[in-house]
Amino acid sequence: MCQNPSMGEGMGARPRMQGVIDEMQRQVDGGLRPSIQIAVDWRGETVLDTAVGTGATPDSHYLLWSTTKPAVALAVLSLVEEGAVSLDDRVSETLPEFGCNGKETATLAHLLTHRGGFPDNPPEIRRELFPIMRDWDAALSYVCAMQAAWEPGTDRGYHPFSGWLVLGEIVRRLDGRPLAESLRARVLEPAGIAKDAFSLGEPEGLSSSPLAVETNGARGAPPQAEADHWNDPVTQAAVLPGASGISRANQYVKLFRALLDGGAGPGGRIVSPDTVRLATFPHVVGIRDRTFLQDIPWGLGFHLKHVRPALDDCGASATPGTYGHGGHFLVNTAWADPGRDLAVCILSNGLAPAREGTRAVGAISQAVHQAVDAAAAG
Repeated sequence: MCQNPSMGEGMGARPRMQGVIDEMQRQVDGGLRPSIQIAVDWRGETVLDTAVGTGATPDSHYLLWSTTKPAVALAVLSLVEEGAVSLDDRVSETLPEFGCNGKETATLAHLLTHRGGFPDNPPEIRRELFPIMRDWDAALSYVCAMQAAWEPGTDRGYHPFSGWLVLGEIVRRLDGRPLAESLRARVLEPAGIAKDAFSLGEPEGLSSSPLAVETNGARGAPPQAEADHWNDPVTQAAVLPGASGISRANQYVKLFRALLDGGAGPGGRIVSPDTVRLATFPHVVGIRDRTFLQDIPWGLGFHLKHVRPALDDCGASATPGTYGHGGHFLVNTAWADPGRDLAVCILSNGLAPAREGTRAVGAISQAVHQAVDAAAAG
């Protein structure tokens, strides 16, 4: 087992992060993103907290998109720890209206690993669901009535919205509070995330409005209509459990620091060390994802970044066991590298072609690895 040296003994100097900042500036100057924000926590110390680009500061807020998902997963896992539900329980035991049209055997574990069988990526589904996704009751009714595309547990395909809406409803029903309130009590407050620094459908509580989403207009980039949708105040006020979080890097990184510390943050415990290990264990490996068209290793709500190279936004030299989650095909990412005791959150407000965006986020992450490795070497 790798052990991290204590401060002052083989620790090395504080990392020199200019290379990270230079890479961020290069991407902004090249027109890939209008701004980029980053926070780096190494061995329990914030060693970088900065932003580059027009109007961006360390206290700017950004849409998280799917980088929201780990927080919701941890709320579910906290209920599992309490015994309110089991990972092997059928979803229909909590949500009876869900148990139809081939989804009857879907379990919580299936949903957390994108094996539920009801992804919302098919064009015909998106055409019907997208217009109502900001209306919780209408969207939930639609998802519960969906026909399964495969028998739950027998295949997998990323469920960007559908599975996480159901998980959010399970948290609501078992906890008894609105999802945003439950998420704050179960996850955000224990992690030490400031109340005015995270929103799930409550943007009015943020200390500042999120920076506007822009598209760089390159071939293959999302259209302006996509940016307009996410800039719409109605979207930002909607509770989309896998997509509508808003935060800033210097706050959201605290969630991954808490996970590195065994599930405990400055405000208390989110989950136990055993649950952290369970959540970041490879539950699904070796199956081609129907959405990504490659093998994306999954824990429980987390991408496992180096079980095999896949969606490698955490940098090429991340150590085995690195986990996290990207947002909007890697506009954003947050990850933890246990081998380095390193937590990183990278946020942006710029939509770009997915391939270029993935490489760019990976380049920033790799610059972080190089900086901390140089400091550790003394």
